[in-house]
Amino acid sequence: MTPSVLIVGAGPTGLILALILLQNGVSVRIINKEVEHRIGSRGAGIQARTLELYDILGILLGVQKEGEPFKKEGQLDFIAIYNPGETEPVKVVPANWVQAPPDTPHVHGLMIGQDTHERVLREYLQKLGATIELATELHSFEQFPDHVVAHLIKTDAAGQQHEERTEFNWLIGTDGAHSIVRKQLGFTFLGETRTEQNMAVGDIVIEGLDNRRFHMWNVSPNSILLRWNHSSSQLFSYAYTGRADEKTLTREEFIEEFHALTGRHDLTFGEAAWMSSYTPNIRMVDRMRDGRVFIAGDAAHCHSPAGGQGLNSCIQDASNLGWKLALVEKGLAPPTLLDTYGEERLRVIAQMLQLTTKLHDKTWANGTLARSERPSELSMLGVNYAGSSIVLEGEGASRAGSDAYTKVEGGRVLAAYRAPDAPGLVRVGSADAPTTLFAIFCATAHSVLVFGGDAAARTSVADVVARLPKDSAQLVVLLQQGATSGVESEVSAGATVLEDRAWHAYRGYGLDAGELTIVVVRPDGVVGAVVSAAEGVETYFRKIFV
Repeated sequence: MTPSVLIVGAGPTGLILALILLQNGVSVRIINKEVEHRIGSRGAGIQARTLELYDILGILLGVQKEGEPFKKEGQLDFIAIYNPGETEPVKVVPANWVQAPPDTPHVHGLMIGQDTHERVLREYLQKLGATIELATELHSFEQFPDHVVAHLIKTDAAGQQHEERTEFNWLIGTDGAHSIVRKQLGFTFLGETRTEQNMAVGDIVIEGLDNRRFHMWNVSPNSILLRWNHSSSQLFSYAYTGRADEKTLTREEFIEEFHALTGRHDLTFGEAAWMSSYTPNIRMVDRMRDGRVFIAGDAAHCHSPAGGQGLNSCIQDASNLGWKLALVEKGLAPPTLLDTYGEERLRVIAQMLQLTTKLHDKTWANGTLARSERPSELSMLGVNYAGSSIVLEGEGASRAGSDAYTKVEGGRVLAAYRAPDAPGLVRVGSADAPTTLFAIFCATAHSVLVFGGDAAARTSVADVVARLPKDSAQLVVLLQQGATSGVESEVSAGATVLEDRAWHAYRGYGLDAGELTIVVVRPDGVVGAVVSAAEGVETYFRKIFV
């Protein structure tokens, strides 16, 4: 049986998209033109919001096992800045570790090399029966009202090429900045290329350096930044500026230039795992969909690495598109739902390009990698879809600004923003250990959270949820501590009834225990609606389902 969706490109965007679709019961085929999986740490910073999405997807523990937090308790400094020839830093940037609050369990992000990251994602896909087809390239495609025809070229072990013509219901290009899918669609990719800011980049083993912090040397017009990868390894990623061309340095050339710039001859260099060149591009499309064909990730936007937003934005593309495409493919939602993918994401990407370009310009002051302050927005916890046509924004929406990266501090939970976590929740009528909201949320269904109200009011909400397509939404009733008597019927009716013993749910969502408030959380962890009656729940879901 031919899979429903062809995903072109097997980087993090394509892998996460495939994972979401497979979890939703949608079959996929993933192809990659490379003969082997790419090596190199590349985009290694996983931001807090991405970790929350991974928590909801059920893959967080596997990623955390292979990575390491940006900052740890007791860590004193984050970046060491040196004068040439000196072994002790002239300045250190403090780590500023903070305790994670209950509603935001992943504050500092995670460091994991992109090659390792992709391997972990492939292992999760294998558990769902999916594999990556290497040496398989999309040559062209044709689009029809009810399907897409893909023309593929497969290269076998002997180097012989074989042509294939296959039909799919949908095609998604996650094939990078040089996307063949975007080019064939004819989408604009406007922006600029900073050729004067070429960099040599790569991964190399360096003995004699602290592998729990960054190291930086600035000698105008050149700079070198070394980024640690893991405390169990002496492998560092480097960015060397001041390159006059895009030539990839050899290991020996890099070492020679390192010695000349830093004056450090006390370090021992080992294997260079990966070496390349990089030229900053700042570009984005004005559309992300044409009929049955989509683009996501670097195929739709590219930007400077400043702030570590690129890979994370790509993953948010996948999480936004995945649940919507699954509903449409299964006939539960109208095709117009897919228009909201670009509607929601383009606004965020435009803001992200402004943020990262501003940070890049500050970082690149006077042609060197000057240290600049990292704004809190880089955690991506404030990324929102305010103004979206499928978000039911009600009371309190005036607090939401037009800034797609603005995090609203305190107060009542808002539609269009991330749904906070809440630990210390105990399932009523069970002996289970306490759980969290992130453990309850899932990528295969909306979560309808019911706070406060009496049994009759909660029953009216349950009736609305019961009329929705099977398994498309889960009802979660959150009760204040001690208010669990007489809820056996709600448990037996299929609702997940939780006692908020630590008060983190009510406090974190800014809600009163006496008032009925329903918070509808989308499969991507975004609040779709905050309403005060069952009718509001019906109004929201009319925006989603057929």
